[in-house]
Amino acid sequence: MNRMAKMMTAAAVALAAAAGGYGLLSSRGSDAKTLVGRLWIERIPRDDTDQIELIVMLADEPIGMFRRTSRYEGSHALFRYELRGNDGMQLLFPQDKSKHEVAFDARPCDVKGFDYCLDLSGAPRGAAKYYSRKEWEIDGSDPAALEGALRALDEEPLATPPEP
Repeated sequence: MNRMAKMMTAAAVALAAAAGGYGLLSSRGSDAKTLVGRLWIERIPRDDTDQIELIVMLADEPIGMFRRTSRYEGSHALFRYELRGNDGMQLLFPQDKSKHEVAFDARPCDVKGFDYCLDLSGAPRGAAKYYSRKEWEIDGSDPAALEGALRALDEEPLATPPEP
């Protein structure tokens, strides 16, 4: 093999290895099934007046909510969503009719007592990182389940926020 052929072969092998490695890195195990039907919080509140972000998306119906709240005060925005594979979705906010393409990475993790991690990019509201626990699954067909999950969060013992 001449020098040019060896360089081309080496480049092709390197490119194939890089592409394979990128594929492994980019598919970090994100799963739409992990994303929906679960309460996600930015962190455990430090005290009763500490405002945190949360997000929930029902599995039975493509409706979700961003909520910024403390124990005493809060605001929310409802949206409709359309999943785009295991790492993307489109959000539609009926209030202002805005649409947003959002990338997500929802996966199991072990971060300071949390079982799941969620990274969002492109969302017009909320935080970039959220956390959830196994017991925070929400049955969208039962409105009381969502209220119960939010109430349980209010009763959660205060803890230090997770490190990014």
